[in-house]
Amino acid sequence: MQNIKYKISGFKCFADKSFELKNITLLTGSNGTGKSSFIQALLLIRNAIEKNCLDLNSVDYVNKTWKNTSVPLNGPFLLNLGSVYDIFNESEKASNRIQIELGEEVFCIDFPLEDEPNDRCNVKLKTELSEDNSSFWRKQKFYYLHTERLGPRLGVNSIYTEFPHCYYRGENTAEVISQYGVSLKISDDRLNLDIKSPNLQEQVDGWLSFICPGTIGVKAKLKDLNRYQITMRSSAGKNDILAPNIGFGISYALPIIVNGLIAEKDSVFIVENPEAHLHPKGQSNMGFFLGMVAASGVRIIVETHSEHIVNGIRKASLHKNSLHPENVGIYFFEDFTTNENQTQEIEISESGDLESFPKDFFDQVGQDMAELFKLKNLYRDER
Repeated sequence: MQNIKYKISGFKCFADKSFELKNITLLTGSNGTGKSSFIQALLLIRNAIEKNCLDLNSVDYVNKTWKNTSVPLNGPFLLNLGSVYDIFNESEKASNRIQIELGEEVFCIDFPLEDEPNDRCNVKLKTELSEDNSSFWRKQKFYYLHTERLGPRLGVNSIYTEFPHCYYRGENTAEVISQYGVSLKISDDRLNLDIKSPNLQEQVDGWLSFICPGTIGVKAKLKDLNRYQITMRSSAGKNDILAPNIGFGISYALPIIVNGLIAEKDSVFIVENPEAHLHPKGQSNMGFFLGMVAASGVRIIVETHSEHIVNGIRKASLHKNSLHPENVGIYFFEDFTTNENQTQEIEISESGDLESFPKDFFDQVGQDMAELFKLKNLYRDER
């Protein structure tokens, strides 16, 4: 899979920053350092794409040049960007323009003039689109999971979508399993190592058991019109367990597994905090799963605070598949005191080792041990 240039200028904390989107790109670092803004810029562009073309595969869409397209800053993809005053970078280096480049395509937002209508929650998007209909960002199939996903529920109303996916908080997870559990076959590259059946239901069960040990299987069924229910079988008993009686980790992990299994090759899957509510072992196994999905040809972007997710993806890069260490991009977002984002790319060697460890890059255990050692010595001296 070809690396894609991604450049953000003038948007929130990004005065002018370039990245590369690889098979799988990980965003790590402290809170409030730009990871979410990195994703929000992508979602804002995707929102414009979906808003302007119902048929993403049409010739008219491919050759289309948009002029002054109005795009909402709040609502779609659960974006809550506020007003135009909240999204423009304040650095002296930034002009009154936001420019986002994805490969050969350029998307621009100019700061509104005073004589324009007083609508500050929508922006006007100007674009230069490639005529190449293979543009990865303009494919119909697109998958995104917000960091705040649904916890266990007795039932969930599904949301209509143009193609099967779990929606942004996992609302459609039960519907996808119920509707496609038997009929949908999974790519060989994504099959659980211990389960060779390509059946979606069996693969969901296999990967869920791998990530959340102790679970045997999950069931989904239609309860009322458009309302679906999930139950779980566990190794602890014979009876099905209602979703509210199982842990949050399973509910949070399930839509990631389902989206990862059904995502089409060459599509994009963005997932925020896949480690949420998972035991460290489950986090590592979740990272391995995402690495296997990336190896099958899905471009994945992950925001994470977990070194276990990173290590799981490193393991996947050394597995016998098409994902290699050079296909994994890791960006460490550092604290900054100005309005300009600071990032550092962490490379992975051919043997799967991380080439550098900047301060605060998953070194908290070492910092804590050093502090405990100092405190223990101080405690002994005072006695």
